[in-house]
Amino acid sequence: MSTGTTDPLASLHDGVDPDDPQDLAALRPYVVNLTRGLLSTDGVMQTPIEDVDAIFDEHLPRFIADRAAQGWDGPVPVVFWAHGGIVSESAGLRIAGQQVPWWRDNGCYPIHFVWETGLSDTLLSVASLIRSMQPTGGRGAPWWSVKVSAQVASRPGGGAYAVAQRLVRFCAENPGRITVHAAGHSAGAIFHSRFVPAVVALGGSSGPTFGTLQLLAPALRVDDFSSTLLPLVGAGVDSLVLYTMTDAAEQADSCFRVYRRSLLYLVSELFEDPTDSPLLGMEVAIRASRELLATFGLDPAEQRAAEVVWSPTPPDAPPGRRSMAVSHGGFDNDVDTMNSVAGRILGRAVATGFPPGRASASRLLLPRDDSWTP
Repeated sequence: MSTGTTDPLASLHDGVDPDDPQDLAALRPYVVNLTRGLLSTDGVMQTPIEDVDAIFDEHLPRFIADRAAQGWDGPVPVVFWAHGGIVSESAGLRIAGQQVPWWRDNGCYPIHFVWETGLSDTLLSVASLIRSMQPTGGRGAPWWSVKVSAQVASRPGGGAYAVAQRLVRFCAENPGRITVHAAGHSAGAIFHSRFVPAVVALGGSSGPTFGTLQLLAPALRVDDFSSTLLPLVGAGVDSLVLYTMTDAAEQADSCFRVYRRSLLYLVSELFEDPTDSPLLGMEVAIRASRELLATFGLDPAEQRAAEVVWSPTPPDAPPGRRSMAVSHGGFDNDVDTMNSVAGRILGRAVATGFPPGRASASRLLLPRDDSWTP
């Protein structure tokens, strides 16, 4: 689509068309596309290693220089976003297209991991198993492929590992020019449970730390959180914030119109192995764990190491602590949640609010009415 303007993101203003080369070219400086953990070599968008190099050698330095020319004299926030696992490549690109202009308008440089897991390809067949309440966990199951993709991505040879290497190198060569942040929705927390530790380990004692790590409705198991991310709070992650629904809202949510609770309950009860494994985004799991009560400051006798924002928040909730999402897929397009995420990264209120009325790309694969049958 021709726009008649020199704005490099102008083609994204009316949304992303995955079949439009101009839209893909506009996204390329901000997207790392992965297929089962590796830099993608096929599909809608490919990410060769040269594109990863270009982010840190060309695009990010240019953005920093532009910000300086506009009078900004502080470090530029770089935000690594990981979408959920029930998302196709096209939907992941649409999420990036929704967010990239908004992040830039607020002075942040976003890098979106679009990670194809294979789960979306089998999701509709899984829905038929939901009706019979047949567990689908274990090796070879769709949810297991999500975890494998996240693990492979941040191991040596993986696509996210290559990004981590370049990030550490950039910070070493450009001290003080950026701050580093990570945010993930749903299974994006699983992705970051591998990526964030990889960055911290590669950087060592003098490497980059994450100013904020913000997880939206995380589908990460509690035991995995305790072994991967929790040890980094205060030692690689300065601030950890969790946004998730109250248990009442989780119970009122539905999945595929055939499972009458939230996706987190579905994952816990049917997808995990063993079933009924507690997930970090479930209020019942947090309140059942002394460790998590202490971590999130919910035990008055313990010192707070992180924070949880229960959605929906009261109308008078302070800025940075607001969320009105009442569905699992709604966090990444909820105005209050996204403005809170950005506000914590910026350390102030956002200059440009998150655009209202956006449909969640995380829900593009889900059936839309009760007439659907798998």
